[in-house]
Amino acid sequence: MRHNAPAPHPRQQARRFALALLALFLFSPPILLIVDRLPGILGWLPLYLFLAWGWVIGLAAWLAKRPKQP
Repeated sequence: MRHNAPAPHPRQQARRFALALLALFLFSPPILLIVDRLPGILGWLPLYLFLAWGWVIGLAAWLAKRPKQP
């Protein structure tokens, strides 16, 4: 049995594309190098990766929610 899924709204597609661009920016080598060279005892890179990845996953989950039907 196949379920006919509704076509995604153009605004939803734009938001998904923007999220992909944001993730690409957050994990690009220049940004990672800047974070890696911040002064500190342990370094900021592991914390940055953890928080940025969590933020991207959270936004993706938020975008994946189905909108309420009127």
